[in-house]
Amino acid sequence: LTQLMMKKVVILKSESDNSEAYPALLRKHGFEPIFVPTLDFSFKNLDILRDRLLSPYKYSGLIFTSPRAITAVRDALDGNRLKDDWKPLENYSVGETSSELIQRTLELDTKGQHSGNASNLADFIKTDLYNKTVTLPFLFPCGNLKQDVLQNKLSEYGYSLDCVEVYETVPHRDLERNLVELFREGAEQPGYLLFFSPSGMNYCASVFERHKLDINGCRIVAIGPSTKKAIENKGYAVHRTAEKPSPEYVVSALLDT
Repeated sequence: LTQLMMKKVVILKSESDNSEAYPALLRKHGFEPIFVPTLDFSFKNLDILRDRLLSPYKYSGLIFTSPRAITAVRDALDGNRLKDDWKPLENYSVGETSSELIQRTLELDTKGQHSGNASNLADFIKTDLYNKTVTLPFLFPCGNLKQDVLQNKLSEYGYSLDCVEVYETVPHRDLERNLVELFREGAEQPGYLLFFSPSGMNYCASVFERHKLDINGCRIVAIGPSTKKAIENKGYAVHRTAEKPSPEYVVSALLDT
C-alpha cells in the first residue's frame, strides 16, 4: 500500500450528532477521512413509548444503548420534559457521547457510559446494583436489529427489561452508489475501512457481493466486539478492533496498524 492510500480512511457509520468528531481527529493525525453514511432510521411506536415514560413508578430506571433511542424518547415527549421521577432511578447508557446527549436533551444523568458496549454495560449494572434491591423492570427503548446480549445477560443476573422497539434500521439510500463509486475499477483504493455496527457491515457486504467489489486491499477496523463478529461472519479479516465507539479509540486503533 502506498503512503497516500494508507491515509485514506472510509468511515462507514450512520450520520449522528458526533459524526464530525471523527473526521476532525483523523485529519489532525494526518489521515484523509471519507464519510459514507451506511444506515437510515425510521421511528415507530412513539405513542407506546410516551405512555411508558409517563409511568416511572413502574420501572427501576431507563437504559440507552443507541443515540436513536435518545432521539425517540425526546420525540415521544413531544416538547414536554421527562418526568422528574426518573431522575432518582437507576439510569444507564453506553458511550460518553450518548450520556452527554441524554444530559443535554433529557436533563438526565446516566451511569455506565464508559462501558463501551452492551455486554460490558450488563456487567457494570450487576456490580452497580450489587447491594440494592431491584425488582421492577428497566425501560429499554431499542431498534429492530438490537443484539440480545444485554437482555440475556441481565436476565441471567436477575433483572428484566421492558423493550419497546422505537426505530427501524434500513440501508442508507446512497450507500450502494457511494460504495460502487469508491471501489470502481481504476479508482485509488482506500487504506482503511471503519465499520461501526453489525447492520452497517451486513448492508455493505451485500453491496460488495452484488457488485463483486474487491475490498481485500483495505485494512478493516471494527468498532466493538459485535461488529468484529459480523465482519468475520462475512468472511473478512479484521485488522484491528477499537474497543469503544469514540474518536480517540478509533484513532489509536489506526495508529496501531
